[in-house]
Amino acid sequence: MNLKRKRKALPYIFLVPAIVIIIMIFAIPLFNLLWYSFAKVDLIGNFNSWAGFSNYKYLFTETFTKTLGRTMIWVVCGILGIFLVGTILALALNKPIPGRGFFRTVVIIPWVIPHVFAGTMWSWVLNSTNGIVNTLLLDMGLIKEPISFLGAELALATVIFIRIWKGVPFLVMSLLSALQTIPAEVEEAARLDGALGWKYFWHITLPLLRPVMVMSGTILMAWSFTIFDLVYVITGGGPLNATELLSITIYKKAFINGDMGGASAIAIFTMLFVSVIAFFLMKRNSKEAG
Repeated sequence: MNLKRKRKALPYIFLVPAIVIIIMIFAIPLFNLLWYSFAKVDLIGNFNSWAGFSNYKYLFTETFTKTLGRTMIWVVCGILGIFLVGTILALALNKPIPGRGFFRTVVIIPWVIPHVFAGTMWSWVLNSTNGIVNTLLLDMGLIKEPISFLGAELALATVIFIRIWKGVPFLVMSLLSALQTIPAEVEEAARLDGALGWKYFWHITLPLLRPVMVMSGTILMAWSFTIFDLVYVITGGGPLNATELLSITIYKKAFINGDMGGASAIAIFTMLFVSVIAFFLMKRNSKEAG
């Protein structure tokens, strides 16, 4: 009997180290974040007093609504751009074109560049005074005066473009992996049935890629909501808050204003918001797969 119990308990014993690590990495910080959001806490985490729901009042202000709307534009436009460019590149690089290995390597380069370095590089390249893009456009006679890519009117569009450039490699790698798993017999059968070009993509390739697309889209959405360093290095959230996203607002509240409670409340909202969207995306995907 004791031997039976030991055998039954053995799998759970092996799970203990993993459970401990998960608690240390996720549960403890999440618990701290939650109680910070209901308290007045200083920058180093010292508890001052309970604040109740006062930290959450900022979530109902016009400023926060604008920031949330701006963040949604950043996320939605960024993901749409990544899917448009990434899908085209993945389909092209799946074909036996000359130099395919070289082009696959080049596509990955933006992904491996750190966000801080990428942000610094693009801020130099797009500088309105001596940036290489404006210099080339002026020399070619395409523009008469420098374009302020990082000005209030174009800053958000510019950082969205950079987000697309940075995120495309991830989707290309994901879709290429999925495309490699499509049996050659499927393509041959489709050709015999006359399903070529757009018809083949819409009725065969796209349905087979949909699970990978949903998963990749969910990951990209979560990453887009949490990206901070890329935008902060390029614009700092400006000019005139034109590129201030939720992640930048959390940073400013915590480390500039010293409002850890307010920052925690926004972080809790962001986490729940992303989790709800991800849940419905995955649920819908599982229904379609079933």
